[in-house]
Amino acid sequence: MRSGFQTAATDFATYLRRDIGPDLVAGLTGATAGAPQAMAFAILAGISPVYGLYTAIVATIISSLFGRSTFMTSGPTNALAVVVGSTLAPFANSGDLIPRLVTLTFLVGVFQFGLGVLRMGGLTRYVSRAVMTGFITGAASLVILGQLSELTSIPASSDKMALRRAAALVGHLDALNWPTLVTGMVTMMLIVLLHRTRLHYFATLIAIVVTGFAVAVLGWESQGVSLVRDISTIPSKLPGVMLPEPAFAGEMALPALALAVLGLVQTSALAAGLDEPEGHAPDASREFVGQGAGNLVGAFFQGMPAGGSLSRTAVNIKSGARTRWSNVWAGVFVALIMLSMGGLAERIALAALAGHLVVAASTLIKPADIVFVWRASWTGRTAMIATFVSTLVLPLQYSVYVGVALSLALYVFQSSSIRITRLQPVGRFQFREVPVPDSLPEGEPIIIAVQGHLYFAAMHNLHVRLPHPNGERYPVVILRLRGDRLLAGTGTAALVDYARELRARHGKLILCGVEQPILDTLQRTGALSQIGPENVFVAGEVLLASLQEALDYANTWLDKRRMGPAAYPEG
Repeated sequence: MRSGFQTAATDFATYLRRDIGPDLVAGLTGATAGAPQAMAFAILAGISPVYGLYTAIVATIISSLFGRSTFMTSGPTNALAVVVGSTLAPFANSGDLIPRLVTLTFLVGVFQFGLGVLRMGGLTRYVSRAVMTGFITGAASLVILGQLSELTSIPASSDKMALRRAAALVGHLDALNWPTLVTGMVTMMLIVLLHRTRLHYFATLIAIVVTGFAVAVLGWESQGVSLVRDISTIPSKLPGVMLPEPAFAGEMALPALALAVLGLVQTSALAAGLDEPEGHAPDASREFVGQGAGNLVGAFFQGMPAGGSLSRTAVNIKSGARTRWSNVWAGVFVALIMLSMGGLAERIALAALAGHLVVAASTLIKPADIVFVWRASWTGRTAMIATFVSTLVLPLQYSVYVGVALSLALYVFQSSSIRITRLQPVGRFQFREVPVPDSLPEGEPIIIAVQGHLYFAAMHNLHVRLPHPNGERYPVVILRLRGDRLLAGTGTAALVDYARELRARHGKLILCGVEQPILDTLQRTGALSQIGPENVFVAGEVLLASLQEALDYANTWLDKRRMGPAAYPEG
């Protein structure tokens, strides 16, 4: 039997022989594509580009080692960067911006790691596709609007609303700097064109290098084209350790939770769409652990919140990655790029990075998804519009909560609308659906099928729509509850009251198709004894069996009443 050391040595030898070459190529490709992107996203977040590079080193490496997915690349993302920028904007001129960033990233990691350890990966399903579509579309719109100032060199107003800041630029077109605008537009055109060629992996890098060279040759820096070095230096050293500040934890907690949820939803959706080797199934909770670990460790090295990156993951896969080590190599190569080429990175034109952000953001606006949600349902349409509007008028970190809260509210409203129909027998085990009558039929049982959750919000609906006894004698109502598994206190009390109302007219309520959870509730509350155990028929494996059994029982009971009521006590 081989020891663990022997197994590890064999696996390592196999990796060196078979996988390290493709992984190194994928890592280098991912680093050259990801480094300028990380710098751009850091600028989008209102911080120095160097913090984006730190994130592309540490978070990328740690998340790949601790996560479930083999190929997914983690790092700064468009949507997360916008939320970070919105969160940190009030502290832009303070001396504690980076300590707040470190604290924010640390708390994001705490939330994500904790949710993963508690196996709560299923929580992401509470953020609907409509909410995510509205949020991503709104966030992308904010990115595009926010880059107009960098693309034109027109100073942005201090207005907190992006729409008003963009509108204010129109009134100052006389301050437009043409070299800056040309730099940004050429960058965008090059990126778009190169993405249609075999050089698409390096489209952003090539476009930024070309425009940077052009700015230097044409002397446009002296004509107002701003460079990265005008806002920050890129040190030729690895990040130092910085601890989170407990004093900032309180005000960073709520934005951190929003960032954690947003990052996890994006990551889970991305992981679910990847083809894993050897058929490994996606594990959302394990991805939570990986993302949490990446942000926890990344915080100590001054990283910004990171998540699964769709664009970098696509580059990683298409570059031929074989194992998760391709992302480790990508992080290592970003570190080498920063150490050896920091001076060159400082000569990148800010307008070029702005152009990259505009192109990246525009790819997030997907008309097909918007049309799909719009046509699918009015609840989804409402959630999408409300979330989109909230991204434009509220601090972005709160718009996620708006969308989730609205989705839950719409779900509660929608699920409170139960469907009830009458089932008319047309043969044994055969029934026809017809509308429920206003009054109960005389001398025959009526079968009513209820579809929906019998919780408190739905019970008023049910009580109003059920036929109530008037002058009928021996009214018998059979309620079919097959498929209903939720019965709370309000619903239980309503059934007992209805049974009591029918009994007052010498009739009875019969329940059939009763699932075990509802039967347990009836037993715990004592409602079973008030309705009568003989009047409850539990759902079985054979469809409609309990319904037919309840109907036979009801007909027999009515026949006995007609034969001689005095001989058979009511009940």
